[in-house]
Amino acid sequence: MGLGMPNYPKVGILCPIEFNLPPDKYGPWELVCYNLAEALVQLGVDVTVYATKKAQTVARVEYIWDQPIENMPYANRSALTTIHIIDALKKAKSVDIIHNSLNIHPVLYADLIDKPMITTLHGAACEQFNHDYYEYLKDRNFISISNTERDFYPSLNYLDTVYNGVDFNQYGLKSGKNSYLFFSGRLVKEKGILTAIEISQKTNIPLIIAGVVTDQQFFDQFVLPHVDNKLIKCLGHLQAAKLYELLRDALALVALVEWNEPFGLSILDALATGVPVIGSAMGSLPELIYDQQMGMIVNNVDEAVARMGEMYTKDPTVCREGARAKFSREAMAQRYLENYLKVV
Repeated sequence: MGLGMPNYPKVGILCPIEFNLPPDKYGPWELVCYNLAEALVQLGVDVTVYATKKAQTVARVEYIWDQPIENMPYANRSALTTIHIIDALKKAKSVDIIHNSLNIHPVLYADLIDKPMITTLHGAACEQFNHDYYEYLKDRNFISISNTERDFYPSLNYLDTVYNGVDFNQYGLKSGKNSYLFFSGRLVKEKGILTAIEISQKTNIPLIIAGVVTDQQFFDQFVLPHVDNKLIKCLGHLQAAKLYELLRDALALVALVEWNEPFGLSILDALATGVPVIGSAMGSLPELIYDQQMGMIVNNVDEAVARMGEMYTKDPTVCREGARAKFSREAMAQRYLENYLKVV
């Protein structure tokens, strides 16, 4: 057990290594791992993160690779990640429980080590090609990041649902300028980027787009033609500080996703800034926008356009504090700690 508090287990967090910890820009899984480690240490938990040498955290860092693998050839990443997993599990003798945040594959090795493991899949069970693994390992300890995530593979042994959390101290409160709509996230169809553009065009409210292009062909063919730098602006992949600064002047974040998204950290960015969210009635959005002060859930573009006036009436402080209760990194860490104690 950890020395900081009696009955607190020593926790090892097996992190993804594609991006840095914390990520410089994009890297949602890495960001969740970072926030969890920081908040657990604040609670007095002895935490080790298995990441890369470049990781910056108050937790203890163990590594085999010096740098994240985002710039490595794609064909090499699988081997480098597998070596990272094996190295981490060999070094895990000093912890009481392993929290796996690196997809299903580390669970395959759980029986080979004398440590209990819980796994947060971060929505990865949507990958059909890995479902043989899930079926084989379905009785292991899993945590869902939303109740919606469980629909990807309902038969897994889910111990609990623990919502992702962010550091609310990193965000400033909404300015009240209401200058534009905002879209943040991967610039792909399922994230609702084309819907956000359509809402902007129908309301004549400017739209600022910020995000990473993961499908260049889709972006060039369907998004770029609408970017006129007047009504529609695309600023690309932004550093977190710049992203939060832009959010503070926004009327609302538009998040009409077109798939059963298990979670959306961009939703938390907005709510933590006091910016309401226009969300679709799909995936985890109704779970995240659980109070009318946080925005509205709509079924289509026309409903969003018709109800746009509601966005001017939301109280930023009420929105922010309502979100803090469920989505702060402190709340996430406390809930995970309760699950660690159950397993240990």
